[in-house]
Amino acid sequence: MLKALGIDRAFGGQVLFDHVDWVLGDRDRVGLVGPNGSGKSTWLRMLAGEESPDAGSIETPRSYRVGYLPQFAFELGHGTVRDEARSAFAAVLAIKEELEGLEARLETPLAESETEALLARHTRLEEEFRHRDGYEIDRQVDRVLRGLGFTLSDFGRSVDTLSGGWQMRVAPAKLLLERPDALLLDEPTNHLDLEAREWLEGFLRDYPGAFVVVSHDRYFLDQTVNRITDLMTRQLVDYSGTYSQYLEQRQKRYEMAMTAWKRQQDEIKRIERFIERFKAKNTKATQAQSRVKMLERMERLEKPEEPSRTVHFQFPQPDRSGRITLEVEGIHKSYGPIEVFRGIDLAVERGQKVALVGPNGAGKSTLMRILAGQEPIELGTRTVGLKVTLDFFAQDAADRMPRDKTILEEAMTRAPTDFVPRVRGLLGAFLFSGPAVDKPIGVLSGGERNRLALAMMLMRPSNVLLLDEPTNHLDMTSKDVLLEALRQFEGTVVFVSHDRFFLEQLATRVIEVGGGTIYDYPGGYEGFLHQKGLREEGEAVAPVSQRTAAALPSEAPVRRKPNQRKLEALEQKIAQLEERKAKLETLLADGEIYRDSEKAAFYTNEYESVAAELENAVESWAVMSEE
Repeated sequence: MLKALGIDRAFGGQVLFDHVDWVLGDRDRVGLVGPNGSGKSTWLRMLAGEESPDAGSIETPRSYRVGYLPQFAFELGHGTVRDEARSAFAAVLAIKEELEGLEARLETPLAESETEALLARHTRLEEEFRHRDGYEIDRQVDRVLRGLGFTLSDFGRSVDTLSGGWQMRVAPAKLLLERPDALLLDEPTNHLDLEAREWLEGFLRDYPGAFVVVSHDRYFLDQTVNRITDLMTRQLVDYSGTYSQYLEQRQKRYEMAMTAWKRQQDEIKRIERFIERFKAKNTKATQAQSRVKMLERMERLEKPEEPSRTVHFQFPQPDRSGRITLEVEGIHKSYGPIEVFRGIDLAVERGQKVALVGPNGAGKSTLMRILAGQEPIELGTRTVGLKVTLDFFAQDAADRMPRDKTILEEAMTRAPTDFVPRVRGLLGAFLFSGPAVDKPIGVLSGGERNRLALAMMLMRPSNVLLLDEPTNHLDMTSKDVLLEALRQFEGTVVFVSHDRFFLEQLATRVIEVGGGTIYDYPGGYEGFLHQKGLREEGEAVAPVSQRTAAALPSEAPVRRKPNQRKLEALEQKIAQLEERKAKLETLLADGEIYRDSEKAAFYTNEYESVAAELENAVESWAVMSEE
């Protein structure tokens, strides 16, 4: 059990916590929620011992272990992905190393007494190694790495060669394998695709210890936690249940508190009227004075703070476009030897809200840039429809905003003349109100800049919006504002998001990206999950590149035996790997490439990974062929 007792903490003159007491039980699953800037990350750092409170203490039993995953600034080694994950078992691996040393010594001629001593030591260590699941280490490492999206060919890659997003998967892998008594996770789903998020949900549901998680993904919270701690007005308020249940309970608490406050205000006014009416009358002066004392003794209730709500705002609507807004045909796209798309077709119609889904690295952002006209293609055509105006929100859109201007100055600069009187209202809808509009953009957090960039886009909207992960770094209230705006929007939206609630509420069509092609699922996200399940069980859903992009009904399903389907899939994978391997061999055979040592190292690593993956695929195919 972890206890926080009498915690005070202020930062930059702002009081974050005022004499807070809080307890984390041994099997508690806690979602920590609150507005951006309210102190959620500070609270986790104090629980982890990374930061000290101004007053109070954090108490745990002597052997209690706390594991902390920050949003940023974690340290990783320079070994391979597998080595970094295995380092979670450093103490157990040290036992294994000692066992191997003892076994080597026992193979040499020794005195009988020394042999007996070594055997006794070996027996004790062997028992401890077995007790600490030493023989299960590699299986556990493989399970966690695969769950977080790493493939077998990634296991041998150096951590230094990974992108920032993939490095941010290695850190949680190591922490989850350490299995501390309490996990403290600060936005662990950042940089995770939907499949990895689902795996993490299952892992946390089965976790034997306690955890506290900060997340802006309400679906993730609903699937994992049994308690919500709301950080508001410098205190922590607990609610039992999931995030959705917390929203209901919080609203009921607010309504009850508001009723009590109003009842007291009515009572105060009634007493004040009595005092005012009778204080000058001798016959009633005593009663009036007693009521004055009654008011003085009355414990005044504070007016409850209303839970944050989505601010409704009538957003401007764009000019109407033609029926087909964007169309790409026969698109081929590769990065070096890596083929991203081979001959895809896609047409987007006016008014559709199209979600692009698929694992990280499948090509969603590449497809967005192709649709935006910002990514060169090797083959194929891109056509922009009649009267289409297009705006593209890239993942780095917020970073391109001027840092020296204030929020209001930038908004006034971008606003159409007829919209200027409504600028403050729009900023308020995106949670910038009062003195906040005079803040320089340079002091805003990443989430606030994202929110501002989206507000600027919707102030003078184009009739086609391409949004690449617009919900990144947005808190739940900000997501609700954006969701409300895009639901109202009468134009066309193509978007990428890993937030399932956002996907379910907005998408009217889903495009799955992966394996060099795309699959078209008319309807919302829930329908996509159902249809995808059928496809993976053997129902034939043709890739879009092999049928018309307007999502015509698929042909009759072709049923195959499970083994036959797996064999065919493996054969296709082997063919792709052989093709990639051949391309890499040609590349590495060219002496010119070795003039650039970084490029040579990159392609050498890629070749080794592909060769290993191909060997494993061929082995699997051989075993399955004999069944």
